[in-house]
Amino acid sequence: MDLVNSFLRAAITGYVALFGDAHPLVSLVPLSVAVGLLMLWVFKITSDQKGIERAKKKMQAYLLELRLYGDDPSLIFKTQGNLIASNMRYLGLMFKPALFLTVPMVLLLVHMDAIYGIAPLRPGETAIVTVQAAGRLAATAAAPRMDAPDVVAIDTPAVRAFSEGQFSWRIRGVGNGEGVLQFDWDGRKWTKDILAGDVVGYASHMRTASFWETFLYAGEDRLDTQDISWVSISYPAAEIETGSWHLHWLIWFLLISIVAAYGLKGFFGVNV
Repeated sequence: MDLVNSFLRAAITGYVALFGDAHPLVSLVPLSVAVGLLMLWVFKITSDQKGIERAKKKMQAYLLELRLYGDDPSLIFKTQGNLIASNMRYLGLMFKPALFLTVPMVLLLVHMDAIYGIAPLRPGETAIVTVQAAGRLAATAAAPRMDAPDVVAIDTPAVRAFSEGQFSWRIRGVGNGEGVLQFDWDGRKWTKDILAGDVVGYASHMRTASFWETFLYAGEDRLDTQDISWVSISYPAAEIETGSWHLHWLIWFLLISIVAAYGLKGFFGVNV
């Protein structure tokens, strides 16, 4: 999984770097269109196109029957039953392509969120760094040592939450660029990437030791340190501003990709 995530991180970071400091929509629009067309292609090759066409025609026919025989209750009930059955068949035909699209789309959206959905720490902004131990903490447990790069400052010493098995620090943005938080806990060492300032880059909320959690927190390779489950940074959320509109990037992405897919489905001969 680390290999897949590393490839996707490099690919999307390299793509966004092509646009420099341009407005986020400049890179998001062509990416959304490309993803919409890719979904359209996957849907075409994995779905029963003829079956979808038949199901749509049957639904149209039953809708027409409802209008034509609206004064005959027995025919209305029969047609309504047929319409519901046709809808169920249509939804069933959508299930197979949905299976092929779900996992790749979730992975892609997770990586896109690291670019478009997370705001680096601006100068003066604060965030909480939390380290989750694998078990409960002893009352005498010493806190890990955390060293910060020049782009952030550590405002507080470690605070222990014994029942949760957590250590937390408050940090503050003071610089501009990427850096690495370094931890040392009785000889067990690990790191966490951090992004601060007015930069466009790949920001990761969490680095985890769990294989399954890397599907949702794919920004860094898995932790291989014993007794540590994860380390997180509470970055602020980002929005894409266009005039008076302030929208989450996912709304822009869905609007653009869906419009592109539906607008070009006839050109590519795809029944949806």
